[in-house]
Order: sequence, then C-alpha cells, then structure tokens
Amino acid sequence: MRIIVTPEIHLSALTAADEADLTAHLQDPDISRHMLLLPLPYTMELARQWIAQAASDVQRNGRQTLWAIRDATERLIGEIELHTGLPAREHVSDIGYWLAKTHWGRGIMTAVVKNIVEHAFRDLGVQRITAPIFAQNIASARVLEKNGFTVEAPCLRRAYQRNGQFHDARLYALVRD
Repeated sequence: MRIIVTPEIHLSALTAADEADLTAHLQDPDISRHMLLLPLPYTMELARQWIAQAASDVQRNGRQTLWAIRDATERLIGEIELHTGLPAREHVSDIGYWLAKTHWGRGIMTAVVKNIVEHAFRDLGVQRITAPIFAQNIASARVLEKNGFTVEAPCLRRAYQRNGQFHDARLYALVRD
C-alpha cells in the first residue's frame, strides 16, 4: 500500500533495501532518546528482523499497520505505526513515529500523522487513537496537537524507564467523530 502525503513525501512498506538507513537513523541519540522500546545499540541485524516482522504482520493480519516514510528519492526518512489488536480494544490504536533529524522542522510528520489518522478512521475501523509520549518530547506533542489530539492524562512519577532513567509522560488521544 502506498499513501501519498505530499508531492515529495509518501508512505509504503519497509523493504530489505531500508536496512542501512533504518540502522543509521535509529543510532542517532536525538531520535532514540524518545523511543521507549528501541533496543540499543541498534544494529543491522535488528533492522533486518524488524523489516521481516513487518512483512510477517501484513501477511498474518491482512493489512499494513507500519509504514516507511519516504522522500522523493524513495529513501527511508522515518516510520509511523499503528499498534492495534488487544482484546476488547480492537477499536483502539496506539500511534508511534519517528523522523530523520535532517527532515525535522518542515511539517512532514504533522502531514504524515494527519494521513495515517484519516486512514485509520476511514479504512481500519479505528474509533480511538492514543499516543503516549515522554513529557520532554515537545516536538511530538506539537505534531499531535496540530492533528487534534488532546492530553488525556499526565503520566507522572516515573511512568516509564529507559536506559536506567525514569521519565514522566503524557497520554494524548483522538476519537473519531
């Protein structure tokens, strides 16, 4: 599945050709510090496994929930994913994303999130999208707020632990009208 975001940006499946870019981007501490479950150091083998898992998930579920964010040259510059399928919560998705630092500050992620939210509500039957983010991740908070998400709850007092440090967080949510 290919989703056009802008004339210069589109979303598609991850491929084996993305291994090197995925590895390089996720080794950047300015990206990895905001990602709760990212194993560090991030290696080519982990990238290979991630790409294989994404393809397997499409086969098993019959739909894509992880997209590569690509520039006009087809290079991987980020990812966005909808985490779905918990029992009694099939109508809810968590959203997660990252973008290469060289592309920050251009409105790309705001446009990508807008497109994925519309796709989730229109095509996937999602009724609610949540986004737990570290409290210090101001850029991600702005992306969510620009797309209509609101803070539902502060997750204070050591909500998450990453690399031996505790982090406060905020839970953002958006519901289908």
